[in-house]
Amino acid sequence: MSNDLLLQLDPDAKESLQTQIVAKLSLAIASGIIAPNTPLPSSRHLAAQLGVGRNTVMFAYQRLIDDELIVTHPRRGYFVNPHLEKTRIQDRSKKASEAPTSLDWSNRLTAAPSAWRAVSKPSDWQQAPYPFIYGQMGADLFPLQHWRECARDAVSVRAIKSWAVDRVDHDDPLLLEQIRTRLLPKRGIFVQDEAILLTVGAQHALYMIAELLWRKPNTTLGLENPGYADVQQLARLMTTTVVPLRIDAQGLDTTQDLAGCDYVYVTPSHQSPTTVTLPHERRLELLSKARQHDFVVIEDDYESEFNFQTRPEPALKSMDRDDRVIYVGSLSKTIAPGLRMGYIVAAPSLIKELRALRRLALRHPAANNQLSMALFFARGYYDALLSKLFKVYQRRRELLIESVHEALPELNVQPSLGGSSLWISAPEHIDTRALAKTAHAFGVIIEPGDIHFIGPNPPKHYLRLGFSAIGEGSIVDGITALKRAYHNQP
Repeated sequence: MSNDLLLQLDPDAKESLQTQIVAKLSLAIASGIIAPNTPLPSSRHLAAQLGVGRNTVMFAYQRLIDDELIVTHPRRGYFVNPHLEKTRIQDRSKKASEAPTSLDWSNRLTAAPSAWRAVSKPSDWQQAPYPFIYGQMGADLFPLQHWRECARDAVSVRAIKSWAVDRVDHDDPLLLEQIRTRLLPKRGIFVQDEAILLTVGAQHALYMIAELLWRKPNTTLGLENPGYADVQQLARLMTTTVVPLRIDAQGLDTTQDLAGCDYVYVTPSHQSPTTVTLPHERRLELLSKARQHDFVVIEDDYESEFNFQTRPEPALKSMDRDDRVIYVGSLSKTIAPGLRMGYIVAAPSLIKELRALRRLALRHPAANNQLSMALFFARGYYDALLSKLFKVYQRRRELLIESVHEALPELNVQPSLGGSSLWISAPEHIDTRALAKTAHAFGVIIEPGDIHFIGPNPPKHYLRLGFSAIGEGSIVDGITALKRAYHNQP
């Protein structure tokens, strides 16, 4: 409410109190803090708030009236002009934002992550008719009724008493039990609660691992190339030395030299971004080399649930005999990306330190969300959702591969066992960044692949097509539209 605006006036400033009032209210109106047709405090009320004479406020209001920023209605008071031109507001807001600041933050920053190129999604992807976008889910797949039921039960009077308190660094015991007994055994992992830590998504898990283990001199991290772009940026933030690791048609090439690595980050279930699955023999070889050269493996086991052709490979963590594998899991890829729920499985001594680090940052993930998630698991809704997604994604994947082969035979689809996207190479002269821009004009959202490569001159002829956010009925038309974009590039 505008009546609650706190305007700070400086009696020692060169500008008069009246001018200061006009400037601050103008800025609030221009920036949209006070919306058109919003009532302003009466002159008497604002004068009492500011500790100034009523005439000072009345003269300030009159200047705003003269400037057509506010209007007055007899016996009703002062209001922001409802007919104020939008362009005029934007112009004033722009001038206000261009005002010089008193502090140059660039000299104080240890890094400037905003300047680094990051994986991004078009802000209008949900309005696009053909969103072949990765890591998102169509609203039709979200288990609305089941989640609503669990969320409602999580805010009962009894439930609120359990989670409204600050748990400091503890996690919901029911959710830990569900992860320990329902999720992890399917990956061959059998641990106790003290080996599990809940996180605000897998990205939060990776950040804490990086903060605790990588931020020290002479740390060397082996990263898949191409690989997960945000882990590359994390390494850059921690000033970690990165060794690009070769990827082939079966994932990480474990014959290459890994002796110089302190940590190796790997996505074995569905390599990011190529989606290929690391074979059992290579998993054993990676663990053997980890023991031989004393490095730690960070296993990001995303999308392990979606293997459509063979029995899923056991997680690296399940073969770990000396606690040198840190396992990162995510619930975001299956339930909903926006829920931001993940977890780490590691040696209890490491989890203890990660828990203390998490406490310094955010205590724990929101306890009400943890309880909602726990109920969702305990009532069998997660298993039902997973069964549904498996069938839906399998059909979409088959249809997408068939459509690409038929409409754009010049594109080469990387063979894989599953996942929720396709990794595709175009002819080398094709720049998929330019193709993405052209395709957007045809209502098609695709993702250029160059950002996943390490180094200054990445190949530009790769792209990724996701199928978790596009309906089955739109896939054929979407690829037809992509074909038109492909043949209409400048």
